[in-house]
Amino acid sequence: MTSTDLEQAAREAAQTRPNKEVFAFEHGGKRYWLKRARRTGSNLLHHAAWRLSGLALLTPVKHQSPQAALLHESRKLRRLREKGINVPEVFLVTDDFFVMEDTGRGFPSALREGLLEESSRGYAPLFRQLGHLHRSGEYHGGSQIRNFTYRKGRVYLIDFEENFAEEISLETLQFRDLFLLLFSLAKDRHPVNYAAMADLYAETSGNDWAREHLRRFAEKTAPLEKVIAFPPLWKLLDKDTKATYRLIGELKKL
Repeated sequence: MTSTDLEQAAREAAQTRPNKEVFAFEHGGKRYWLKRARRTGSNLLHHAAWRLSGLALLTPVKHQSPQAALLHESRKLRRLREKGINVPEVFLVTDDFFVMEDTGRGFPSALREGLLEESSRGYAPLFRQLGHLHRSGEYHGGSQIRNFTYRKGRVYLIDFEENFAEEISLETLQFRDLFLLLFSLAKDRHPVNYAAMADLYAETSGNDWAREHLRRFAEKTAPLEKVIAFPPLWKLLDKDTKATYRLIGELKKL
């Protein structure tokens, strides 16, 4: 199979799915994923909330044109793979899309359907992979549980399109990653031992600040926790806000 053959197959698949930004297709008996170029960036409200609060988790995403975002992600995937991080192999990059390896089922689905092998069950593999990524001097940008996949005993990280301003420190972005992963688990009520996962992450990444940063965040947002818990308001709150309340409660125990 040549890159020309793959590109032709990818373009034909794209024509049949004009409204899909990310989708799988078959070629030569193998499964691939195509990701179209798409714009990234945070809105003005997000920027304002970040400036007012100073919270790392609200760090705004850099505005990128579709082509810039595509190049950022495809190059980052190739760089991470060279560093030995479990990410999809990129086979083809065009002006409109890139084509990458299939890395299996989404981790939540694999967990729910009992597809994980004994050594990969539970949530420890997620924190190990994030820790390995951070130890290599990188960040994810969108480290929710939905951006981890599972295939043949290995856990992979996907979806690296988000970029940030150069003045944002690596430590800030790595803490944001850790928080996003914990938040996504709290949001879907996964039964997680937060203290154990924070320690596992710290051990794997070498970031000894993990527990302290999480505790500090809980202290800083304690007033918000009290507001959220106000019974009349609780009934009106969305799933994300309620998940934040649950997570703050867990982090206070660290």
